[in-house]
Amino acid sequence: MNNFSKTIFPIVFVLVTVFLLFFGGIPGFRDGAHFYAPLFQYLYNEVTAGRLPLWNPYENLGQPLAANPTTAFFYPVTLFTLGISVLFRFDPLAAYTGYVAGHLLLALFLCYRLARCWGCSREASTFAALCYTLSGNVLFQWNNVPFLVGAAWLPEAIRQADRMIHRNKIRYAVGFGVVLALMILGGDLQAVYNTLLCVTVSWIVTCWKWELRQWRNLYYFSLQYKKNLCRLLLLFLLSGVIVFFVAAVQILPAWELGTLSDRILATHRQTIYAFSVPPWRLAEFLLPGVGGWQFPENARWFSALPFDNEIWVPSFYMGFLPVLLAIFAFCGCFQKVNTHRNRALLNRRIFVALIVFLLFAFGSMGNWFVIYPVLMYLPGYEIFRYPAKLLVVATLMLAVSAGVGFDRLTHEELFRRRIKKSLWIYYIPSIFVFIIILFRINIFYDIPNCPLFGTFNIETARSGLLFTAISVLVFTFLIRRVIFWKSSPYFLLLFVALDLFTANTWMFATVPNHERNITTCFSNDIAEKEIPVRIYRFPVWYPAEFETSSSKQRLAEAIRWDQISLFPKYTLPQRINVMDVRGTLMPKDYHRVAGTLRSEWKYGESGMFEAHLARLGVQYIVAPDHLQFDTELIDLSDNKSIWKIRNPLERSYILFEPNRLVFDVSQEESGTIIIPEQYWQGWRAFLENGREVPVKRVEEVFRGVDLPAGKHRLTMIYDPPLFKLGAILSLLGFVVTLFIFIFSDYFDLLLRFEQRTR
Repeated sequence: MNNFSKTIFPIVFVLVTVFLLFFGGIPGFRDGAHFYAPLFQYLYNEVTAGRLPLWNPYENLGQPLAANPTTAFFYPVTLFTLGISVLFRFDPLAAYTGYVAGHLLLALFLCYRLARCWGCSREASTFAALCYTLSGNVLFQWNNVPFLVGAAWLPEAIRQADRMIHRNKIRYAVGFGVVLALMILGGDLQAVYNTLLCVTVSWIVTCWKWELRQWRNLYYFSLQYKKNLCRLLLLFLLSGVIVFFVAAVQILPAWELGTLSDRILATHRQTIYAFSVPPWRLAEFLLPGVGGWQFPENARWFSALPFDNEIWVPSFYMGFLPVLLAIFAFCGCFQKVNTHRNRALLNRRIFVALIVFLLFAFGSMGNWFVIYPVLMYLPGYEIFRYPAKLLVVATLMLAVSAGVGFDRLTHEELFRRRIKKSLWIYYIPSIFVFIIILFRINIFYDIPNCPLFGTFNIETARSGLLFTAISVLVFTFLIRRVIFWKSSPYFLLLFVALDLFTANTWMFATVPNHERNITTCFSNDIAEKEIPVRIYRFPVWYPAEFETSSSKQRLAEAIRWDQISLFPKYTLPQRINVMDVRGTLMPKDYHRVAGTLRSEWKYGESGMFEAHLARLGVQYIVAPDHLQFDTELIDLSDNKSIWKIRNPLERSYILFEPNRLVFDVSQEESGTIIIPEQYWQGWRAFLENGREVPVKRVEEVFRGVDLPAGKHRLTMIYDPPLFKLGAILSLLGFVVTLFIFIFSDYFDLLLRFEQRTR
């Protein structure tokens, strides 16, 4: 059995890989469908054309692309994936699917390493890694890649910080800094902030509970504590310097974009608490499908409750046995241990995990609880939003604590008996569900229709509750049977894997590749033009039949609809310019213009709305078929109408590329030439003789250039200085970081020798 335990993680790793290959595919829901997959295609096209994707001219009036952290272009894994797909001519969507699946496998591997670092056995570490990776909070990020990147690297960041705190070695400070830099480059800046909060709380709790015991020898404690504190602060400072320099190529442009984006406006504060977790949703940690299914059919009865948030993560479920083991592990950390040093250290870590779990779980409730509003006072934290993101840290603490409980379950007789008795509590909700099904008690009342997934399907909801009850009963019965067997660790691993596979597989919302290649005659015509056509596509709307009907193929139908109606990001590979794209970051000046446009059509000022669009160079309006305008209707089909704007602002270029524009100008008098593109720092203009002329902001958002009278050929190049500075700093940081890591043992010896001589 000892030899088999060495191979248990590789076996599970292969099985999860097969699971991802079989059930995984191109994300078909939320941002994974309409944001990141088309964006990856666009990055592939730009790299194939030999251009750096620094500027995106196909959304709004143009805006920085690589500077947006969610693009993650400078992330090494992104560059590697793009390089391989370009070199071997892989389908970019297939490469993107591999990119996402690879990060789930990375989360599995790194969580296993963290559990091993905490002293768990191979079986327990595999158990913890499985629970973390296949939990709803991590698995569903298949549809939100930057946050999956953060979740994948989080266990390694905690591991490096833990070793840095307990061993005070430079190599762990370097490792901690590099991992945080990878999180930033991967697009999840908030994960870095949350990791630092987690590490800070861990260090404070550790000092408060254990190190203050040394107060009996006040002088020794204060002297030793000050030395450790100074050394630890120096190591944290080293990590911070490494983070800044290694990720400078992303940090500096992102800082510029953030300070000039809509995130600094008062309107951003209205979205901060969106996706807060109401307290009753924590029940999803314990029972599979307890709130119902959101897709592909509307069968979520939690929607009847006020403030339900099922969009961010439809289920938090990570297995009922892991949660039970984690609770018992939390209780066990308060036991006094005087004989075994490793057990005492493990109890410290479990106590820290309990505090972190409680803080982050309650913090995810947003304005339901006090923690997240307090976080808003931290420097820069208010630029983030969606408190539900904090649950990834809470899930990691719960999973690793469950690994500790797993070891106790397989080695302690008394612990087994307690768990076996506690499993009885799961019969209560199962019996309750059977009573509801048997007597057809109607708890499904006042369930609203979903604009995307249609009418509430009461039969599917009942079947979901029945599945919850039966799965809990079956797995509880099996666990109680094998819990005292000698080979119980492997059976428990099998049962938990089956439980998570059956309970959470439905969250793999994927669609076939051929559903991604749908275009309309209109989009084909305008995509063939050299200069991208500008359209104003109204915000999210779906055909009326979506809300009044139900279909198991609704995800594929929604993707088909989004493509034919030119939904933003789907238009990037087709190089169609869409206005009023509400993405992650929008330039603040254009945000005000977009707000004016929305108010004009919202309050029926059609003439002003169309005149404003014409001033921005918009040529077509794509709108729901019930809206009417005073312009020419050129197409009416598929629940949408396409209108042609009269006399739009002319946009004529000799050469149009994302980072380069060339056009001829002829004017009788000297004056300002208006270029109907977004003004942004980094755009430079040159005349035909190579002389540079300044670029300035005109009419709120446009670029303007002062030119003398006569004919000129003007060339505009996007050359952001912060990107070049960041690239130089990142290259320097990489070299210095590698040097420090290689000679870290030598630097440790120097520091220790200096301490001894003092």
